[in-house]
Amino acid sequence: MCFMALVSLNGIYAAEDGQNLTSNINTTIIDTTNTTITQSTSDNNPEHNDYQTNNYAAGEGTPSFTNQQITQAAIDVEKFLEGNKYLPEYITINGIKVNQATFLQLLTQTTLKINNTNTTTTPLINVNQPGTGTETTTPGTLTKNEYLQLAQNILTYINTNKKAPATMNTVLGNIKFESLLYMYSRALNMHKTYGALPTFLAIRPWNNIPITDTNKKTITTQDITNTATEVKNFLEYHKKLPEYITINGIVVNQATFLQLLTQTTLKINNNDNTPLNLTNTKTPTTGIETTTPGTLTKNEYLQLAQNILTYINTNKKAPATMNTVLGNIKFQSLLYLYSRALNMEKTYGALPTFLAVRPWNNIPITDTNKKTITTQDITNTATEVKNFLEYHKYLPEYITINGIVVNQATFLQLLTQTTLKINNNDNTPLNLTNTKTPTTGTETTTPGTLTKNEYLQLAQNIQTFIENNGQAPGTITSSLGNIKFQSALYMYCRVLNNYRDNGVLPLLVTVRPWSTSNIPIRDEFFTIQQITKTAIEVKTFLEGNKYLPEYITINGVVMNQSQFIYLITTATIHINTGDTSLISLINANKPGTGSETIAGGIILQNEYITLAKNIKNYIENNKKAPSLVSTSLGQMSYQATLYMYCRILNQYNSFKDLPSMVNVKPWKMSNIPIYDTISFTISQITQSAVDVKNFVVGNAYYPELITVNGVLVNQAQFLQLLTTATIKLNNKDNTVIYLQNGIVPSSDRNVIAAGTLVLSKYVELAGNINTYFINHEQEGPSKMSSSVGEINFLMLLYTYCRVLSSYQNNTLPVSVVLYKPVYITSDNIYDSATDQNRMKTLVSILRNAGADAYGYGIGPDTQNAVLRNSSVQQGALVVDIYGGACAGTIYAMIGSYYQGIKGAREVYSIWISPPAWNITDLPTKATNCGVNFLPRARDDTFSKYLPDWGYNLKGEATDGLKNPDLFLNSHGFNFLVTIGDLQYMAAKILFEAKS
Repeated sequence: MCFMALVSLNGIYAAEDGQNLTSNINTTIIDTTNTTITQSTSDNNPEHNDYQTNNYAAGEGTPSFTNQQITQAAIDVEKFLEGNKYLPEYITINGIKVNQATFLQLLTQTTLKINNTNTTTTPLINVNQPGTGTETTTPGTLTKNEYLQLAQNILTYINTNKKAPATMNTVLGNIKFESLLYMYSRALNMHKTYGALPTFLAIRPWNNIPITDTNKKTITTQDITNTATEVKNFLEYHKKLPEYITINGIVVNQATFLQLLTQTTLKINNNDNTPLNLTNTKTPTTGIETTTPGTLTKNEYLQLAQNILTYINTNKKAPATMNTVLGNIKFQSLLYLYSRALNMEKTYGALPTFLAVRPWNNIPITDTNKKTITTQDITNTATEVKNFLEYHKYLPEYITINGIVVNQATFLQLLTQTTLKINNNDNTPLNLTNTKTPTTGTETTTPGTLTKNEYLQLAQNIQTFIENNGQAPGTITSSLGNIKFQSALYMYCRVLNNYRDNGVLPLLVTVRPWSTSNIPIRDEFFTIQQITKTAIEVKTFLEGNKYLPEYITINGVVMNQSQFIYLITTATIHINTGDTSLISLINANKPGTGSETIAGGIILQNEYITLAKNIKNYIENNKKAPSLVSTSLGQMSYQATLYMYCRILNQYNSFKDLPSMVNVKPWKMSNIPIYDTISFTISQITQSAVDVKNFVVGNAYYPELITVNGVLVNQAQFLQLLTTATIKLNNKDNTVIYLQNGIVPSSDRNVIAAGTLVLSKYVELAGNINTYFINHEQEGPSKMSSSVGEINFLMLLYTYCRVLSSYQNNTLPVSVVLYKPVYITSDNIYDSATDQNRMKTLVSILRNAGADAYGYGIGPDTQNAVLRNSSVQQGALVVDIYGGACAGTIYAMIGSYYQGIKGAREVYSIWISPPAWNITDLPTKATNCGVNFLPRARDDTFSKYLPDWGYNLKGEATDGLKNPDLFLNSHGFNFLVTIGDLQYMAAKILFEAKS
């Protein structure tokens, strides 16, 4: 049996068995083994609905086709259509000619069979061509489930109506008959090519040929993220959204893309990498946007994404608007919002913490990558809002916090939250809570001030109200009445601005009713920092212009000179007493003029503090500043007084301490500026070092204040001058040295160092001392480590006095020796005057040599009394001078009592011989066969036991001590026997003191 396949535009002709049907106007387009597609050029062809079976015998059963035969025909039809831009009217499958309607029935049936793994043949049924239909398709993509369901719907329609549908309704609109035929031809072609039905099928209106399908099996979060960036860039460039969006070859409409954006955002947040579900979603109707500018937190836009998905799943279309705390956001804005969210995730590796919200006509929108809002962010913005309000007389409608936009109500929530965090020393990030703007409230505030405790409690009350109501309060109750929302916002802006300027929350804040006439509000109480800052400004103004400003402004408050004098003198008093409380402005009139009699000179700290108290009391009692102030240098004018306290506060600002003195000159332009930065030459410092060294030598104590070129400095300041001068001399640097503030530390007398400091070591130590001052806010060291041990503060001072006193011929001494403190005792040896003179001379020699030497006392038992005295340092050198050698005294030095009172002190014994015996060569050797024996002294009634026996000069047997010199040495005691040469004695004592 022979089959001939024919597709003809001129119709299908009935024929007897074996009749040969031909047409001389038929043109063969494609000839395959099983399928021939032919196209007639006739235009007056009647509609034919029959299949032609001219190639099979009468009586045979209904023809059927395999899945492969129909698939091959589908491929050929797709090629024909894409090459010619129209469908063939008839299609021949395995020799059987069918019309388009029948072919659609076979295509859909085969698609469903393949999906169900059904390989049975498909019988041919007669299907009539459809009528004309109107296509309303919008570009998009059908999922496999959707196009399979559509195939079933088409078959149902055909079975019911015995004809193909003109259009079929889908989520993407009505798809016309021709488009359906093309779509399922492509589906089977994809199956033949890839071995499986496609996961997605593209949908376009009929005039879009060819259509390219994707072989993608899934849509990933990365696909959506990449496409979100493309959509964002398109929108920001063209100022409109693309009507259709292609996701890695898959075309979706805007509504479906919003569904995918929100689904992706939630998946990323949940670390869910599974493929997305494509749900074709209908585009919404137009919605009215009521959005106000603001910022959504991550939790808020994630919840919004979930709400959008819920809406889509329920309504099968995208929402026209979505309600948020910032108002209704329209569909297009939502699409842009989540495109930006995913672009941020792609750029920074994480979903943004904040997302900006603006009405739709604001393109582009810039988002911030900030992870947190800090108290510093809010403090800085509070200052900006305060300045805006005070200039424009109204609040900005929206506030930008380092790239994050919030409304006024949300900013109040952040202001009060920040105030409470600062008070609690809490540096953790703030919680952004989008807050609704309040309704209008009636203010009943009376002017006054709130204490720190009051405005902190008020901040907590505002926080509680917002948490409970989701919006800011219209008014809030205070001790001054109901404070309006706007007033509260302004008040906390001023509180944080004050904190920003001074580093502490203010103790008071001024409150006024909300009106433009009350803006700006000035707090008429000031911190020491605010007053100091203005004092520096006034000093600078005066020194630049040679006259005082008539009015002075502190923190926005304008005042006259008398009021300013009151504030600067009170601030000086507060600093001196450590009082950090606020200083209130008082009313005071400008003073009159007076005749100044002051001479140039220096006023010490104690005096200018007393003057400040007197001036403060005068202004409080007389409501004006005094025209003249009595000082130790004469009558000083109020202008000179004002300038002096400005300079005092300037020094306080520089050195964090009030100056020990201040320079004063008569009030005239030629004396301005007055320099309080005092400098000295090295020769002036060296001369003072000599003076101090001589003072210590002569008085055995250190002066509290030292005069350098007429300027009084304290011990700490002088030590800095000494060490700096030492360093400069070593560096051959003759430049002047500026006086620095210095705080005198305690000096531990029990810290004792002894030994030789060579030049390199004492220069190094000088540098370490200066560094210590810098690192400890100008407080001097109570002790410093050195190559010879720890040196206490006063010994440091004396050591560098000695160094500079020894400076000769432009050369520092090669070394300086540090000695232990020396305490000298003496027997009654000669007469009182001789013995006293000897001790004084020794002390003087030792002090001149640099030892801290003291004459402790003369008389019996002073050698024990000095050791019993707790003020004599452990580690000191005790020198005992004897006029006679006593075996009992020497032997007692190893006893437990003596060792107990001696402690860690060193004892050095000196015998003046004559009159004392020389213990190294005693005269009793002759009576003791040459043994160096010291018999018990005639007046020794206190020694119960002496270890040795021998003979005295009279040959009488007695107890005593053999070889007392060796006895002392063997028990660690050094001694000296001398005829009384004081220089020699002093040299030996110094040797012991440096060991």
